Amino acid sequence: MIATVAARLMPVILCLACKAQAPTAVPAGSSREAIVELASTVRPSARQLSWQATKCNAFVHFGMNTFSNREWGDGTEDPEAFAPTAFDATQWAMTFRQAGMSGIVLTCKHHDGFCLWPSKTTDHTVAASPFRDGKGDVVGEVAAACKAQDLRFGIYLSPWDRNQKTFGTKAYQAVFLAQLTELLSNYGELFEVWFDGAHCPPDDPSLFDWQAVFQLVRKLQPNAVIAITGPDVRWVGNEAGQTRPSEWSVLPLPQEAPGAFAQDRQSWRALWQLRGRNQVSDLGSRIELQNAKALCWWPAETDVSIRPGWFYHPEDDTRVKPLTTLLDYWFTAVGGNAVLLLNVPADRRGLIAAPDASVLKDLGRYLNATFTNNLAATATRKGNELHFDEPVTVDVFDLAEDIATTGQRVEAFAVDVMQNSKWVECATGTTIGFRRLLRTKPITGTAFRFRITKERAPASIKTFALFRRPTLMQAPKIARDKNGDIVIDAGNLSVRYTIDGSPISDSSPLYRGAFALPNGGTVRARAVVEKQTQQAVFGTATESTASFGLPSHNWKIIACSSEQADAEPAQNAIDGNPNTLWHTRYQPDTAKHPHFLTIDLGQEHALTGFLYQPRTSGSNGTVADYEFHGSRDGVQWTQLAKGTFGNIGNNPTARTVRFAKPAQNTRFVRFTALRECEGRDWASVAELSVLAGPQTGAKVKNR
Repeated sequence: MIATVAARLMPVILCLACKAQAPTAVPAGSSREAIVELASTVRPSARQLSWQATKCNAFVHFGMNTFSNREWGDGTEDPEAFAPTAFDATQWAMTFRQAGMSGIVLTCKHHDGFCLWPSKTTDHTVAASPFRDGKGDVVGEVAAACKAQDLRFGIYLSPWDRNQKTFGTKAYQAVFLAQLTELLSNYGELFEVWFDGAHCPPDDPSLFDWQAVFQLVRKLQPNAVIAITGPDVRWVGNEAGQTRPSEWSVLPLPQEAPGAFAQDRQSWRALWQLRGRNQVSDLGSRIELQNAKALCWWPAETDVSIRPGWFYHPEDDTRVKPLTTLLDYWFTAVGGNAVLLLNVPADRRGLIAAPDASVLKDLGRYLNATFTNNLAATATRKGNELHFDEPVTVDVFDLAEDIATTGQRVEAFAVDVMQNSKWVECATGTTIGFRRLLRTKPITGTAFRFRITKERAPASIKTFALFRRPTLMQAPKIARDKNGDIVIDAGNLSVRYTIDGSPISDSSPLYRGAFALPNGGTVRARAVVEKQTQQAVFGTATESTASFGLPSHNWKIIACSSEQADAEPAQNAIDGNPNTLWHTRYQPDTAKHPHFLTIDLGQEHALTGFLYQPRTSGSNGTVADYEFHGSRDGVQWTQLAKGTFGNIGNNPTARTVRFAKPAQNTRFVRFTALRECEGRDWASVAELSVLAGPQTGAKVKNR
């Protein structure tokens, strides 16, 4: 069955939403083929179906950590510290509406136990703060703003509470249930209830009865999904905005599950056991199904933050993720059979900060420009084919199964284009489920079709749509190739650039090919539109900067303090690849500071500075305090620089250090790490290079 369905929230069917839904039992002795066939009969509940139709929602971390500049508070904070100066929930809601989101999930209580509503269970609440003169209710204002802006509202309530002295005992259950009752009863209809997994109470009814929690939600908010630690929605397994290549909603339970998760103890134990496997790469394939004792519908939610952390930190205002990254999250999650929960923390004023609001506005505009015009609407449909009178160009394929009727069945599919009267395969995918989006290069043809190449049972495809994305003018990528030359990539757009770090103007040279930068320097590049394009150009951040030292292909490491040689040898520090790194020895023992690298540059130079590129995958070994020495013969050494890379742990960007005066006739250099950014014993370098003076020209290579 083929039908184009507009992307709208599905109506909630109350009688079905309230009905307890038990897992599907697998008969003893069933073959893998029989279990696969049985999996094709599993369906989502009405609440799960309605939740998945939201596509993308905002996750707002706001609370005591916002004002203490921490990620995890310890519960000893003074409520007086919670003092937003311009709190405006309507600004939040309008920002998220512009971004194309459907709802907000608010951290009503994080691990520090501070409640954003005047709870009667504790004094650690907004009622003890200066907010609204002690009469404020952040939860209430956000709920009201959501209603006014036609957004759904959901709550996050941390099961871990570092302020409650009863946490870890049976007495805490009553506190938690009382807090939950307040939130479920006083703020209107909720669409999602989020229980974090961090240090959450164990599945032990003698200490904490999770099923009592679920039953309370079912009683007071029957249409809300219970997420993360709960029976309706699972954590995708990472906080990086990634789904699996094959994201199944039908999952196998490792033991029998005879009743509904909220009522039956054995069923909940089976789901708790499956919960422990959330991070494995395959959850629902045929191989995973073969040992199932029961089957359940447990769809994925992908949570990721727009900033490096989950709470607002002023130093991260320059580290808000760009539109390109947000689009990757959106297409991966929404187009990968999941829901995207994008965290956007409110700042100390109580507002969504300008850098976040700006990129979210761009996100909404881009998505609207992409999905407003379904090109399939002008086609003649012939079964699974779309035929056009004139050639059309597309670069997004949108498919959806009718999961409400026939569940999730597609295991693999392909899309073909008609070119020169012949069908040519142009895209492939694995699972579809609620929605699958394939982004491709622009493809032109007179017809398009999909083919199901593997399925668990005859699938019902309710959507096959075609779209064209606007041209995204974004910051060029600047890199050094294996020959030591500088290359700039901005896709199909033109680029203007400078090589001395100076601002780019309309008279700056156009990039026409790789060029040499023999003495290093700072390259700035900007994507520009030099001529008319038939498709609208969508502007976002369009300029980038990269600093380069001398080409390193003839350099040699002649000494180092230590190295983890198998995977992170010293040579990685000068290999030209910032994705590899040198790390000092940590197995079988850990070497201590100071750590050093000594490099032979191959010939003498007049050095003017050096570049340190820290690792971007975490902060292990990131150097804070350093010394830099130079030598003509490798025997007599002169200190050229000494200092600290400020805030490098939070901002792991390349750092340039200029010498007080040029170091003439220098062939050997030594970089010494004196202290790691968090005081640990390690040191690491992604790339180390040296500068040898300003450049006056760039010679384009003829290749």
